[in-house]
Amino acid sequence: MIDASRITALVNWLMAGAPPRQSVTDLATQVAKRLRAAGLPLDHFGLYQLLIHPEMPGRYTYWTEALGGQSMSGTREQLSEGKSWRGSPAEACMLNGRLLVHDHGATPLYDDRPEGESVIALGYTQTVYTPLHCTWSISNSVARYGTKQAGGFTEQDTHALRLVQAPLARVVEASILYEGTIAVLSTYVGRNAGSRVLAGNIRRGDAEMIPSIVLFADLKGFTRLSNAQPVPQVIATLNVFYEAMETAIGANGGEILKFMGDGLLAIFPTPDNVSAQMAAANGAIASLEEARATLDADQRHDIQFRAALHLGDIHYGNIGSRGRLDFTAIGPAVNLTARLLGVADDLRAETVCSLPFHRLAQDRTTLLGERPFKGFEGLHPVYGVPARRLNAA
Repeated sequence: MIDASRITALVNWLMAGAPPRQSVTDLATQVAKRLRAAGLPLDHFGLYQLLIHPEMPGRYTYWTEALGGQSMSGTREQLSEGKSWRGSPAEACMLNGRLLVHDHGATPLYDDRPEGESVIALGYTQTVYTPLHCTWSISNSVARYGTKQAGGFTEQDTHALRLVQAPLARVVEASILYEGTIAVLSTYVGRNAGSRVLAGNIRRGDAEMIPSIVLFADLKGFTRLSNAQPVPQVIATLNVFYEAMETAIGANGGEILKFMGDGLLAIFPTPDNVSAQMAAANGAIASLEEARATLDADQRHDIQFRAALHLGDIHYGNIGSRGRLDFTAIGPAVNLTARLLGVADDLRAETVCSLPFHRLAQDRTTLLGERPFKGFEGLHPVYGVPARRLNAA
């Protein structure tokens, strides 16, 4: 028998936003356990979602008593070409926005699919798919309810699932919009900058001074390359370079703030503490070594880049007009790093650094000479960071 009061409690909880805020995996687990507590013969509960995400736009989150809450993501290629999704009952439910009932062993259209036999072998008798109609998202989501009960779900069971349908859709859509906002902001303005914007740091002039390792890097010979190659090939080269750099910088505690034509600006924020600053300096050097190793491993010997490193206080925050803001870093430390990059070719160095950076990594740097920098007084020592090639494997 269905406990109507428990179903009502579940509906009210979902209408309240399913507090406290939690991951979608935890949400699926809570919904499944509450449905079982209400008397439904539920053995599998899942949520199919399409997300606004540049790499992994598909996600399936599910719960079973044996495995608990689990989640898996899907690429664009898997969604457009993968046999596990194309032609599935979940896709059909998402596209037509109607409830779909799959009686296992009696529905050839879906039983003949690759996963059809395995589901029957696990003892499932019926799976019900309900569309979670969305208002603002890019697509409906889908809830999946599986049972091993002989004869499948009863009409009373299915009615209970229908009662949960609309409030569950609101919570799931809210999670999609929130995660999509994070993904888009992180993609376009950077991981830390995105979280700051979501935290409300959106007023023009909102900023703070933080000590940081500043990194500038750009491709060698890019003007010649871009003039000689078709635009799609140039873009493909830039994407390979940026991907190698972003992966290495992120893995070592840094964040790319800007892509600028053939170059980039990244920072490695660090407390005003020598030990922490030494760790950030080593992370910056490691990111350059790892990026070069990745390009070597991919046989992209045509992609060579130079880099400059400096330690200083940066002004990190919102700058711009009333209608267009940019979350970025400015200040003398950024300017000096840019000037350093400009002399790398003259000194025939792949990577150069300043005196403050040299003090943090003296065993890795060598004095190359002194140079005047436009906008700065006097001569400034410039150090090289000799390349230490990592194994391409």
